[in-house]
Amino acid sequence: MGAIGTLTLSAGVSADAVVGALAGYVEEDARVVVIEAAAEADLGAWPGERVRWLWRDYPLPVVFAFDGTLSGAEAAFALGCDIRVCGEGAALELDAAAMDDLTAARARTLLGLAAGDAIPARFPAGEALERGLVSRVGPVGSAGEVARGAAEAIAARGPIATRLAKEAVWRGLDQPLEQALRFETDLTLVLQATKDRAEGVRAFLEKRPPDFTGE
Repeated sequence: MGAIGTLTLSAGVSADAVVGALAGYVEEDARVVVIEAAAEADLGAWPGERVRWLWRDYPLPVVFAFDGTLSGAEAAFALGCDIRVCGEGAALELDAAAMDDLTAARARTLLGLAAGDAIPARFPAGEALERGLVSRVGPVGSAGEVARGAAEAIAARGPIATRLAKEAVWRGLDQPLEQALRFETDLTLVLQATKDRAEGVRAFLEKRPPDFTGE
């Protein structure tokens, strides 16, 4: 399978099957996962517990790619991923009335809204980029290619560092800034004892690409 796991949300795929596939990538030592939403995808339901599991408990970085309009359970799924990219002409629709509390809280966090603030219903690609709902917008039909480019950059980094970086982000969201920075420093100290850290230093001094092993 390699360092990058891939998954397509196609017709007939169940939420349980997606969770199982994602768990398999962890067991196979993938470093990042790319998920593409097909036009006919229909997860059926993706409740807030799974949104929270994706961004908080799932250890690997997840890049979600979509072209066209994303709504319903697929939109909720995308909110739980770490990075979202789309093509020009795409849109993200958030039905606040259909969201449970955890999904709505995640949407407000990404949008920088306070608890109780109304969640806008539709975000065309450009506005989604401006508001932080997506990280990159490419030409029409290029979302998968853009996502794979981002995944390749992540996979080239030390896997322990990327996992701890993800943990630092989600833990820091609910902490005062000073406490969040202290936690980040603690994780940095953990990295100092890894073989990957030593490899990174050697590679820098030898002016070559590092060969991180996740140790």
